[in-house]
Amino acid sequence: MLREWASRIAASLSRRRLDAEFDEEVREHLDLLAQRFIAQGMPAAEADYAARRQFGGVTQMKEHVRERRALPPLDVLVQDVRHALRQLRKSAGFTASAVLTLALGIGATTAIFAILNAVVLRPLPFPQPERLMAVRSIHRRAQQPTELSYPNFFDFRDRNHVFERLAAYRDQQFALTDSLPPIQVPGEIVSWDLFQLLGVPPEVGGGFQPDDEKPGANAVMLSDELWRSRFNGDPQIVRRRVHINGKLFRVAGVAPPGFHYPVEDAAVQLWITLAEDAGPSEATPMTEQRGARVLESIGRLKPGVTPRQAQAELDQIAGALAEQYPDENKNVATTLVQPELERLTGNSRKGFWILLGAVGLVLLIACANVANLLLARGTGRAREFALRTALGASRGALVRQLLAESTILGLLGAVGGVLLSAGSLKLLVPLAGDNLPIPRFAEAGIDLRVLLFSIGTALATVVLCSLAPAAQVIRADAAGFLKNSAGNIAQGQHRLRSALVVGQLSLGLVLLVGAELLMGSFVHLLHRDPGFRAANLLTFAIGLSDTRYDRGGQIAFSDRLLETLRAIPGVQSAAIGMPLPLEGDEMTVSFDIEERPAPPSERPHSDMAIVTPGYFTTMGIPLRRGRDFTERDDAHANRVLIVNEAFARKFFPGEDVIGKRMQPGATNGKEGVQSREIVGVVGNALQVAFAADPQPIYYFPYKQLSWGIGTIVLHTGTAPLALEPAARAVLMSLDREAPMYLVRTGEQRASASVSLPRFLTVAMSGFAAIALLLTMVGLYGVLSYAVARRRREIGVRIALGARRGDVLGHVLRDALRLVVIGLALGMAGAAGVGHLLGSMLFGVRPGDPLLLASAGLLLVLTSLAAAYLPASRAASVDPMQVLRSE
Repeated sequence: MLREWASRIAASLSRRRLDAEFDEEVREHLDLLAQRFIAQGMPAAEADYAARRQFGGVTQMKEHVRERRALPPLDVLVQDVRHALRQLRKSAGFTASAVLTLALGIGATTAIFAILNAVVLRPLPFPQPERLMAVRSIHRRAQQPTELSYPNFFDFRDRNHVFERLAAYRDQQFALTDSLPPIQVPGEIVSWDLFQLLGVPPEVGGGFQPDDEKPGANAVMLSDELWRSRFNGDPQIVRRRVHINGKLFRVAGVAPPGFHYPVEDAAVQLWITLAEDAGPSEATPMTEQRGARVLESIGRLKPGVTPRQAQAELDQIAGALAEQYPDENKNVATTLVQPELERLTGNSRKGFWILLGAVGLVLLIACANVANLLLARGTGRAREFALRTALGASRGALVRQLLAESTILGLLGAVGGVLLSAGSLKLLVPLAGDNLPIPRFAEAGIDLRVLLFSIGTALATVVLCSLAPAAQVIRADAAGFLKNSAGNIAQGQHRLRSALVVGQLSLGLVLLVGAELLMGSFVHLLHRDPGFRAANLLTFAIGLSDTRYDRGGQIAFSDRLLETLRAIPGVQSAAIGMPLPLEGDEMTVSFDIEERPAPPSERPHSDMAIVTPGYFTTMGIPLRRGRDFTERDDAHANRVLIVNEAFARKFFPGEDVIGKRMQPGATNGKEGVQSREIVGVVGNALQVAFAADPQPIYYFPYKQLSWGIGTIVLHTGTAPLALEPAARAVLMSLDREAPMYLVRTGEQRASASVSLPRFLTVAMSGFAAIALLLTMVGLYGVLSYAVARRRREIGVRIALGARRGDVLGHVLRDALRLVVIGLALGMAGAAGVGHLLGSMLFGVRPGDPLLLASAGLLLVLTSLAAAYLPASRAASVDPMQVLRSE
């Protein structure tokens, strides 16, 4: 009982002491405020009244503070939010500017994160995707991953103890001819247990079985889309036989909706087993060719097995195979085991992380702009904060109030940013089209993870933006402010705002340099000589049945097709090539030079292509020396080759290559490796758009090495696509079951080859433009604030005889000083971004002084343009009006 009384007495004394201190503090600040009014010429009685009126009723405010202190935390939070909403509503211009700035920064960041999430971060859509591993060989001489051959894959599958299952697959085009018109669909040749490995049961049917890998099994799995569109969703489809490439296939099942594998190819419509490559043919079946590396492979690790353990065991197997088969396997004695997601995103991962970093810089610039706005607003509210402090509000309460306002701004900015990013993605994804070689890019959208990222980014941004204003509140001295030290506070804020603008300028320079480097690289790719004439070319592929056309039949059909196509009005020439330039489909085969023979494992290798007579003329590839292929270069004539200039320089330096003989590893099977004579040299046509130098390549005549029908090329005298109906009619007249597909012009092929650098360039340039705009706005705001703060000084100077040009130059010099400091600080970052982008650049040097100078000049000019309006406003100050107001 005595303790309770003592506690109550102590609490009462404490409250009385706090009230006395509170009353004394209020009286002190009332006196200070009244003295300030008196110093401004106000009578003492009026000054006392004005001071009490400005406090808004001391007693009421004291009660409000006491009541607020007694409120539960949730009620305090609600009051903070309500007060923040009232303050933001009263300052509509400030609120709109801050929200728009945040929306721009957050919207750009969210859009790139949405793409990064879809492409890189989202797990594969299969059970336990972390256990799925891509398996490839490492080529010793090229030091890069390469595919597996069938015999090597079978050995890996049979001998390993680390994978539950190991499956293989390769791309293939298939013609469906059950009904007219025939269609060509992309598909995969796969191991029988691929679906079991991925953990995906069929929607209809039982799927592949082990016997379906035996020669002649002819089983097929259909995609849900193909089943519904081509077979009307027939529930009895597993009892049917379908015609594929002229053969009857038993439908083993239908894949579930939305399933596609490989993941990077959403167009795959059907899957057949490895039996397709094991059947009888004129040559040795592909499943028995250890040197033909054509298979991608995927495995599912056993529980508890790590990727490193799996690679160690496969390396042991690969080493044993290299000893057993040195001619074919000496150069592939090691393997690469990596998560399937890494294989999928390997080529695009770096580019998107760079873009996310770039958009992060844009967000920092937006953050600096918002911080500048908050600092400017804080200067105007300094009196409010001083009075609230005088009335007993703690600095923590004031900081909490600032954070409440900033959080609301951040949430509004997040809403705007999400809307902007959603609109950007709707424009960006279709703009990129199907040519962008980025897996899952089309799946980019706003999901829960992207939404949480946007909100988290917004909150982190506003907290960062609020640090400087909050620091000003914490350090502010209410009594000092009421004694007219607001000028010192404003001076400190001006220095901080100038520092923020310097930071914006340096970050803007980094983005500008990055955008200019990518733009210069893209322009170089566009204007570099591809080695062929892309204009007035029409290209397309056709699907011929392997069962209806043997090798001789394909050659005869090609002759008839080309002859008929050349007769179409507007067609100047026609030919066939496999592969075409810029396709990126490289056929690499080793060869032996008769003058310098080498063991099989040490033989040089190069890209190859198979073409018909007239191909080089049709493509506009110049003949440099020797002769072109003719119709006489058939299976009964001497074996010949044509090489490009890069091939001649690399493998026959300083020699006349015409008449040299070599033995390529590419054969028709039965005839084996044959010696061939080089009869011509042609110009360098780029097979891969991103190659730094032209790649060596040698060409076979189509009638001496036929590996399929290839791609038909027409050189036209009119708009190429206008001749598509006529070409399609010609094909239908020769074979109604041969579908025509992949119809493109030469310009479309060239454009598709640079789709990735074009996307990166457009994105980085857009970020640089946003950063430049925000930087101009920030610089304009700082200079406008400086001019308004120094308006009296400027007026006095003009009244004392200063010329308006001097005032204009003075303000512009202040702006230029900030720009120079920002450029100096940004140079290190500009050098860093050049180094980071080095592997993605073509034809430009990261440290190119011309690019750095142009970026700096652009930043200077735009900054001076932003500074001109505040400068002209300063030069237009009326000194008489300023002196009267003072």
